[in-house]
Amino acid sequence: MPSTDHGRRDALPVGTVLRDFTIQAVIGHGGFGIVYRAGHNELDLTVAIKEYLPVELAVREGATVQPRSGTDRKDFEEGLRRFRDEAQALIDFDSHPSIVSCREFFRAHGTAYLVMAYEDGRSLAEVLARLEAEGMPFTESDLLGVMTPLLEGLERVHAAGVLHRDIKPANILIRRQDGRPVLIDFGAAKQATARFSKSQAPYTPGYAAFEQVADIGKLGPWTDMYGAGAVMWRMVAGGNRPWEPPHPVRVEQRSHAALGGTEDPMPSASKLGAGRFPSALLEVIDRCLRLRETERIQGSSELLEALRAVSDPTGIGSGRKEEVSEAEGGRDSDDGPGVRPDRSLGAVAEPWIRDWDALGGIRDPGFTEVAQAYIARYGTVPEASVWVAKAEGLLAELREVEAARPVQREAGESWVSSLGMEFVWVPAGSFVMGSPIGEEGRFRRERQHEVRISQGFWIGKHEVTQGEWEAVMGAHPSRFSDCDPRCPVENVSWNDTQEFVRRLNTMECGRGYAYRLPTEAEWEYAARAGTTGARYGDLDEIAWYRDNSGGRTHPVGLKRANAWGLHDILGNMWEWTGDWNGEYPSGAVTDPKGPESGSHRVFRGGSWLNHARDVRSAHRLYHDPGVRPYNIGFRLVRTE
Repeated sequence: MPSTDHGRRDALPVGTVLRDFTIQAVIGHGGFGIVYRAGHNELDLTVAIKEYLPVELAVREGATVQPRSGTDRKDFEEGLRRFRDEAQALIDFDSHPSIVSCREFFRAHGTAYLVMAYEDGRSLAEVLARLEAEGMPFTESDLLGVMTPLLEGLERVHAAGVLHRDIKPANILIRRQDGRPVLIDFGAAKQATARFSKSQAPYTPGYAAFEQVADIGKLGPWTDMYGAGAVMWRMVAGGNRPWEPPHPVRVEQRSHAALGGTEDPMPSASKLGAGRFPSALLEVIDRCLRLRETERIQGSSELLEALRAVSDPTGIGSGRKEEVSEAEGGRDSDDGPGVRPDRSLGAVAEPWIRDWDALGGIRDPGFTEVAQAYIARYGTVPEASVWVAKAEGLLAELREVEAARPVQREAGESWVSSLGMEFVWVPAGSFVMGSPIGEEGRFRRERQHEVRISQGFWIGKHEVTQGEWEAVMGAHPSRFSDCDPRCPVENVSWNDTQEFVRRLNTMECGRGYAYRLPTEAEWEYAARAGTTGARYGDLDEIAWYRDNSGGRTHPVGLKRANAWGLHDILGNMWEWTGDWNGEYPSGAVTDPKGPESGSHRVFRGGSWLNHARDVRSAHRLYHDPGVRPYNIGFRLVRTE
């Protein structure tokens, strides 16, 4: 017998079959319908199904939905027709990852149903409330990280002639899988080519434009821009503690104040965000919130362009490649022109070789040989790095590059030390460090920021084992002493790892390389191996943790490695890093090494003792460098 989900009394019972699907739960409801989570009866597929059920016009009797009275039938049928037309427009819509996709429409039980992709995540409203409770309101990067992909999706929706009409934090889902924002609940959507019925249009006070709640004004993409502006205002207002609660004021109140010549009861974004957000961004938000639709930002394309101008005032990121900043290799000075990168060095170096005297009087006979060898080996080089160099310094520059890059290594390439310790090559590159706001188990100390690792490095293929520790130190201190010598060493403090490194470097002195702990950034970059999710694969396949470890450590290398060949970088043992504990930087950084001093050292990766939510690439904890937990070990980096 199906059980009833009491989230709404007129909802269909859990277990009800709707065509090819079985209802599992009620996940949302409002004045115009109910949303269910449902599973396909034959396929491994979970969907969301929206049922048309306007509470003012219809009731459910058994499983059937019918108008409340004969006088309500016409309006009910008209609403049902619009629901069908909107479903058709959404199903035909060119999908975008930030817009919930609609798959199917069908009629049953006297009403109609829209089948949509089921998105697993938390609403932006929940995320904002939680972060603000922790004293971590949204920043500029958080705001742009949500709104930019959302508006890119909305741009396509508007191009298809569809309005959302209920953009608000509760209708923006932060997907757990990748942290991407997804605009949901298109039950309020209307085709722009159709006659808009305001009496039947749901909206949310505070996020609805004046033309939605009044009998004057015309609806259009600018109507959604008011909702988008109100969402951004909410992000800004949440960090201004005197403004409580941080929710936008209804347009009726704002309009009444404007007519009476009194102060707007809703403070401007420019006022609330002063000093925390760029003034240009705050001005864009305020433009979205103009009461008159003609004075407002008119559509998602215009708003996107305005936000991109704020985040990239130089225009470089939006495709204007003809101007390159000095930091990117170009230069506007007497040393040479600003130029585009990635041109063939052959075209650049040949004139220097031909016109020897004209270009600085180089007399070194090795110049041609070195330049041609470099061209043959690497093929390309940023043109600016040659043109900005003085003629006298070009030879030295090329030789430095040659010395620094003697071999082109592949990611995951293996190297074994004289003691048999295995290392793999991690290439240089950039990544986003930290976790997205929707990641399960996320802590506020994991704020995302871009990191560039400028040099590739060798890192231990696995954690240092009991056998490797014993070979260097004479005996190992591990609690799990009955384990195979290939089990990771534990019961070692951060200070103990430094003594191990000192002795190991002494043993291999004179070989041209040394060892150290990885920085926190190097560790996470290596752990992710190009992935962006919470972990690089299915947890049971890649890691030992509380649910599969049996309460102990295991020999290294038994679980699947990541794309760069690293085993057990998640789970089995937490791993000490070289960094002192501290807050992440607010912007992009290159080769960060953490604070210069502190009282605690950072360790990463989770262990055999931890729950699944803790075994993530972004998870970071810290401890006194003198303690010896039996679930913390380490792996090494080899330096030249």
